[in-house]
Order: sequence, then C-alpha cells, then structure tokens
Amino acid sequence: MKDDKPGAIRLTRREAVNIGLGTVFSSAVVATGGGFATATRWAGADDKTLKERLVTDFGAKPDDHGLQTAAIQAAIDAAADQGGGTIRFPKGRFVSGAIRLRDNIRLVLEEGAVLRGSTNWRDFGQGGWLDALITARDARGIRIEGPGRIDGADCENPKGEEGFRGPHAIVLLGCRDVAVADLAVVRTGNYAMFCRDCSDVQVREVSVRGGHDALHAQACRRFTVRDCDFRTGDDCLAGCDNTDFEILDCRINSSCNGFRLGCVNLVVRKCQFWGPGEHPHLISVRRGSPRTNMLAAFCHFAPTDRNPKLPSDNWLIEDCTIDNLDRVYEYNFERGTWQTGQPARRLHFRNVKATRLARPLTVLGDAQRQFDLTLEDVSIALRDDRGDQPVLDVMRFGSLVLRKVMLENSGETPGLVARQGDAVWLDRVRWVPQREAPYLLEQVTSSSSGCSPPTIPPQHERMSLPRY
Repeated sequence: MKDDKPGAIRLTRREAVNIGLGTVFSSAVVATGGGFATATRWAGADDKTLKERLVTDFGAKPDDHGLQTAAIQAAIDAAADQGGGTIRFPKGRFVSGAIRLRDNIRLVLEEGAVLRGSTNWRDFGQGGWLDALITARDARGIRIEGPGRIDGADCENPKGEEGFRGPHAIVLLGCRDVAVADLAVVRTGNYAMFCRDCSDVQVREVSVRGGHDALHAQACRRFTVRDCDFRTGDDCLAGCDNTDFEILDCRINSSCNGFRLGCVNLVVRKCQFWGPGEHPHLISVRRGSPRTNMLAAFCHFAPTDRNPKLPSDNWLIEDCTIDNLDRVYEYNFERGTWQTGQPARRLHFRNVKATRLARPLTVLGDAQRQFDLTLEDVSIALRDDRGDQPVLDVMRFGSLVLRKVMLENSGETPGLVARQGDAVWLDRVRWVPQREAPYLLEQVTSSSSGCSPPTIPPQHERMSLPRY
C-alpha cells in the first residue's frame, strides 16, 4: 500500500502476542481484515537526539571518481555512536566499497542520488560469498530508503562462484526489524538482497533490474514484500527454511524462476508474472548462449547441501496472472535440481489465470504422498506449439482437488494425468477442447466428480507433521 509507513509489519494474532518488539520501536497491535497487524515506528524518526546527517558533511564528494567509503562509514559510525540516526545522500553519484550498518541506522538516498559500488571486487573484502556493498550483522532498526538508486556496477570477481559472481548489494545477517523501501537496485554483481536468519522485514516499492536473485532469504521469518517490481537474470525470490512470507502486488519477470523457494506459510497475492526475461540469465551469457525463457512461476527449493530443516507447506497463490512462461509450478522430489532435501506439502492456487505455457504443471512427490494440490477458479492454457502434452502431470500425491478449473491443450493428449495418489476430486472442470477422455487416472485410491469430494485419508494417517 502506498500510504503504509516503512516500518509496518503484518503479523498473525499469535505472532502479535508472542513477539516482543525492540525497545527502539514503538508498536501497536491493530485488527485488520486478514487478522492482526503490528504497526511499527522507527523511534529515531521522532527522537531529536538521533539527528540527520549528510554524508557530504563527513567528506563524501558527489560525482567524484574516487572511493567515498571512508567518509560514508564515518557518517554511519558517528550516528551509531549516539544511538542511531539518518544518513542522507544528496543528489549525485557516490562510489563506495563495503560499508557496515549498525543498530538504528537509516540510509536515505535522495532523488537523483546513486550509491554506486566499486568495480574492483577487492574493495568489498577478500572475495568471499558474503561480500557486499551494504552489510548489517545482528542489527536492529535498519532502514534503507530511496527514492535514489543502488548501482552494483556489474562488479565481477574472477575468484567468485562460477568464476564471475561479485559482491551483493545488500546483505543482512541475523537482523531484526528492517525495512527496505522506495529504492531501485540495478546491475548487482550477485544478489540484490541476501538475508540469513532475519525476522520482521519489510521490502516495499523496491525495483530490481538485472543482476542475479532479487531477494534471497535463508532461515528467515515474517517477511512482507509489497508493491515491488523485480526483473532479474536469476530467480526473483529464492531461498529455503523460511516461515511466514507474504508477497503482495508485485511484478515478477525473470530468466530463471519467479519463486525458487522453500517456505512454511507463504501467501502470494495480486502478483503478475510474465516472460521471457528482460535480462538474460548471466550464467548462460558466460557460456556463450544467452537464455531468457522464464522457467517457472513457482519452484520448490530444498537443496540437500544446505541441510534444510523445513518443508514447503501451506502455500496460497491467489489473484495472480501468469503469461508466457515454461511452467506454473515444478516439484520433483526424486531427482529435481535442489528439490530433494525436504518435501513440498500443501499448495493452493485460487483465482489464477495462466496463459501461453510451454510445459505442464509437474509434480513428482515423495513416497509418503505428502503433497496436496488444490486448484480453485484457475485456468491454465498451453501454447499452441506446445499443446500435445498434459496441462497437469501429477504423481505421488495425497489429494488433488480441481474446482471450477479450465485446462487447455491441443486435445491430442489428456489434460490431466494423475498417478499414484490417494484421492482426486473434479468439480466443474472444463477441458478445452472437449474430448472423450479428458483425463487419465492410474493407481488412484479414490476419485469423484461433482460437488461431493472423495474420501481422503486424514493427513495424520498419511504423514507425521513436524512442529515448525
């Protein structure tokens, strides 16, 4: 929402009761249509002892080709030593290496201000994975705001991952109560934002262009991403072992995946996905064959090398449009790339329209059949030149529910293929074109058409749910 305060954080009733907000914030729990919300206000905004500072007052020179790192850090440290404050960048370009944020620091890039990263990777550290232009560790009350821009200058590190990845734009490690708002991030050497073990984070009205992942979150909690526009060469939102994420009113364009995510409790609402990617997949560029096709709107992510602890569970995708991608969703627990560390479980699409797809929505679940898929008020259409394949191809599942659904392919193959499942329920499903055998069910225990659902074994009989 345009008029939300940068610190507003949406919480469930239980979270509002259980979370103790930091002493540097004032908060109020208020009722909303979807539950409860906690309105959080940065104390420094009204505390006269936490004054504003211009980086130019500490020697930073706009539009100077030299590094301004020391001057910028001096401004940050001066504010932090007095409990926090606002650091403003006036109009102009400020070139910098690595800077470190501390508690209660608010960075503001004013209109026309550009914080540009150095083109020399050595200005960010020793060439490690966590090198970044802006870093905060174990900090609270961080704000990074525009309307200016962060420019990563496409900085490459020949010693980095895949032989070229450079520094991230923003890295947050163990941070709490963070807002990144009204900001443009372009040409990052690696991720635009990388968060690990962070909680209560708002990303609002942020645009990302080019680079790699827009937002990569690992073991994070209570994130809201609203009114953002991500157009990236890699995944727009990625990471695993996350809980309680809400993505609202965002535009998603990628030459990889919209979401390559592992998360318990995910809501994606009123988002637009479209392909092909406006920025090429950078790994493919390095290999000499640039690729821009968008692979999937949603892709399960649980790589074994990260030893993930949580499945993907309780996802709601609602009021979204998807156009000209390869797939709506992909999950292969047997041999999917980075998908076998933890299973995916409950996934619900509601009021979603997907057009011009190249491949089916594909699921190969775990042997315990923990995956439940519901499509409600959904239409999915394959591209004309890719129509000779199923629209849905689902194997090893608990329940498959299709209610008021339209599936469109060439008609030469079934629109739905479902195998090795506990239950299928088809209610007001329209097949385009009409045919005598619109679906194929194999080794499905129970199936039903119409308004009465089939008998589905209770979830506790099919799997043992952990406590998240």
